[in-house]
Amino acid sequence: MEDRLPLNRMVRDGLAYLGMGSLSVRLEISHPGGELDASEEVQEVLLDLTEETGMLRNVQWPIDFFPGLCLYLQWPRGGTVFRLHTVELEDHLDIDGQLVAHRYDAKVLTREGAPGSDRDGDASAGLDTRRLVLRAVRRFGRLTPDGHALLDRSALPRGVYDTTPAAHQITALERAVDELLAERNLYRATGSRGADGEPHHPARKGEAPIALIGYAPNLVVVSRPGSGAGAPLQDRGVEHFVHGFLRRLPTGWAPTDAQRAAYREHCRHVGKADGWELPPGYTFVTAHSRRR
Repeated sequence: MEDRLPLNRMVRDGLAYLGMGSLSVRLEISHPGGELDASEEVQEVLLDLTEETGMLRNVQWPIDFFPGLCLYLQWPRGGTVFRLHTVELEDHLDIDGQLVAHRYDAKVLTREGAPGSDRDGDASAGLDTRRLVLRAVRRFGRLTPDGHALLDRSALPRGVYDTTPAAHQITALERAVDELLAERNLYRATGSRGADGEPHHPARKGEAPIALIGYAPNLVVVSRPGSGAGAPLQDRGVEHFVHGFLRRLPTGWAPTDAQRAAYREHCRHVGKADGWELPPGYTFVTAHSRRR
């Protein structure tokens, strides 16, 4: 959202010979298994050395780079070129309706993929009670490395409502929780509460047990044409499948009605929950096969 990339302190220290200030450098982005515009593959960006840790600014991030995507950065010591790449997953995943094709941090995806979150910000306005519950558990629950979130059930009303909820809100909240548990969108767990009031999971010996509700990412392996057990992944010269993706348009261009309709159908198919209209300045490239 802020078109920037913080740099590791080791890199910042290695660039100290350039002095304090800003200068233009090159950023090269590689996204195996995805699609990038030429303007995204090689960019002139601003190296800002006025911050304590250093920063690349004015980065044009591809629109399919989602919160939680793992980025790997290489900086040849003494140079002013930064090379960044993603790593494709051997098996693509559908996680709660979001297609994930590259290595990612499950904890970040749980937080930033909560209902009401998108590239433009984070808000709870307009969400129904069920989605407010899911949002609260994912945003405020204790995270595990594999992306589970566990929330003290007694704290749920405070996580959903800014003020003390009315009786009808409590009733609606409990009904939503029961439905989400029955549908296995949430699960029950047991933790404990320490003397300082902090909840723990797993439960600690000697502490009072408490009821928790948990969220677990719903992972479904997405099969791809030509991918089978033991099949080599996207060997060079071999035809492989490319999922539909957004592509930036030149200034003044607009997508066709057919491309708008194709994007809406794609959103319907994957269950996208934050709008089915193309973002301004983008078109949609439908799924297809190509050779490397």
